[in-house]
Amino acid sequence: MKLIRCILVTSLLSMLLTGCWGSKEIEHMIYVNTLGVDYVDNKVVVYIQMVNFSGIAKKEAGQTQEQKTFIGKAEGDSFDTAIFNLYATSPQRIVWSNVKTIVFSEAALKESRVINQVLDVWDRYYEFRYTVWTMATKDPMEKALTTPSIADLSVIYSQLNSPMRTYEQSSIIAPLYLYKFIWKWKEKAETVQLPFIEISPDWTSNIAPSPNISTTGICFLQNEQFRGCLKSSDILGVRWLEKKTQRTPLFLKEKQTVLAVIVMNKIKSSIHPKMKDGKPAFDIKVSMQGTLPELSANLNKNDLELKAIKEINEQIMETYLKGLEINADVYGLSGIFYRNLPKEWNKLNDKGVLPLDSSSIDKIDIKVNLTSGGISKME
Repeated sequence: MKLIRCILVTSLLSMLLTGCWGSKEIEHMIYVNTLGVDYVDNKVVVYIQMVNFSGIAKKEAGQTQEQKTFIGKAEGDSFDTAIFNLYATSPQRIVWSNVKTIVFSEAALKESRVINQVLDVWDRYYEFRYTVWTMATKDPMEKALTTPSIADLSVIYSQLNSPMRTYEQSSIIAPLYLYKFIWKWKEKAETVQLPFIEISPDWTSNIAPSPNISTTGICFLQNEQFRGCLKSSDILGVRWLEKKTQRTPLFLKEKQTVLAVIVMNKIKSSIHPKMKDGKPAFDIKVSMQGTLPELSANLNKNDLELKAIKEINEQIMETYLKGLEINADVYGLSGIFYRNLPKEWNKLNDKGVLPLDSSSIDKIDIKVNLTSGGISKME
């Protein structure tokens, strides 16, 4: 009996050991970090940026090792065809569960068919996740994906793959998750605010240029159509109505001279839609607190608050008017109107677009409260 028991125990243990025989080593698979989607000569072009996890581990352990970025490329008549053409040239199995970012070229954004193909495939394949960042670029896709991160950091920690780290410190352009892109892309009357990235030449390493990826604008899409892109200087008003804004600087100037810098936080905003003279109109309310890290003029607390209110009001209107120039509803006013006044929206909309003009924003009410930063000394 003892012999039989020993044989049974040994057999059971050997069965447990076979559980890992079919597994694959991590170095035998290609993990996609960033996916690029371009459209060239009526072909969908797919780029994948691959990550070497062993290099990251050695870097974090304090060992110096050159960081290499590998790019895979394939094209096809559709997004899925391009992916399968990529499989044909890949030396190992491609794993999609680690994708952190999707980057669309401007040419791809102009082809709504391409975006719909990407979203359709993303919805069907089990390895894809919706919590990935979405971005756009005008730079050549291969250059954007091979731009090294500064200070020998892994690309995983770059602004391309970790945009929230920069945004938390200076909230100008909010990063966008894929699930929110899908919602805004497919929902009636909504506007997609897609962050726009460029290769910035402003960084150097040992006097030599060290280009870096930076978020420099927003591309707007509405009713599954590309409207255009605006630079950071043209969309400063967006941050005051963005719910995710955490900490953002306001520069008060006079004839190009900076009088003061106020860092705004605890920003709360609301947009109230209404009808006025038979047309859609909107009342905007914004409140915030501010700290004062820099003051180079003889201004008291009340003067600074009034100047800040005036500047924020101008930024909100300037951004709105810049959007009208490219036929973009930068604040998503149409969607707000549709959710609150659906009957009126159905009567007024033209092919899913609410007619907006320079007078559509009726009132802007802004409240600024300076709470710290040498206020007592200033007074």
